[in-house]
Amino acid sequence: MFFTSDLKAYNIHASDGEMGKVKDLYFDDQKWTIRYAVIDSRKWLLGRRVLISLTSFRTLNEREELVEVELDKDTIRNSPTIPEEHAITKDVENSLISYYGWARYWTGNMIWGNIDEPFTSPRSNEQSEIQEQRLHDMQAYDLRSEDETLGYKVHANDGKIGTVIDMVFDTEYWKLRYMVVQDSDTYTEEAYLIYPIDKIETVDWFEEDIYLNETLAEAKTNAVYKSKATILPNL
Repeated sequence: MFFTSDLKAYNIHASDGEMGKVKDLYFDDQKWTIRYAVIDSRKWLLGRRVLISLTSFRTLNEREELVEVELDKDTIRNSPTIPEEHAITKDVENSLISYYGWARYWTGNMIWGNIDEPFTSPRSNEQSEIQEQRLHDMQAYDLRSEDETLGYKVHANDGKIGTVIDMVFDTEYWKLRYMVVQDSDTYTEEAYLIYPIDKIETVDWFEEDIYLNETLAEAKTNAVYKSKATILPNL
């Protein structure tokens, strides 16, 4: 398990050199799985938003805090342009997928389409190809910025619990598993509550509110962590 905030300290290395650091992460709002890393590439590719699918990741080096990807810089430089201010629409996403040859993760019932893990080869039988074509345009999701989700207010059904300050994901499926919530009653000191993503009942993405289907008393029975360093060893 990793904090999403920790991944943002990692450097991204192409096959022919360093590209930059992870600037943001995009996840889908249905399976809550990280789909793309946004790379800060200002040192060598100004004015471009660089998105890398997790299926291009090859190694995650904790000791050196770097991620190696299978792409080279020229491939990225020649990819479809996404200006910094441009929304990541489905048309944009399809253009990137067509260019890089990434699998369409929304075309099946598993986490990554026809597979569970992003680093395995999809099934290539005829049935999978038929399903790919049939579900090509069935994208009942929106991509959400992890960076923008920080600061969202978390509510029980009878009151506010706190504010999202971090998220936890696994590196097998790259699925968001928990949100780290700063307790609204203790802003003057460190006090964190952890809630599984599957506890979320609804999200108001416009008003930046997350709702859990439990009472405030039930929500506050969770263990309280006095520092973030104590969270991951206990998950």
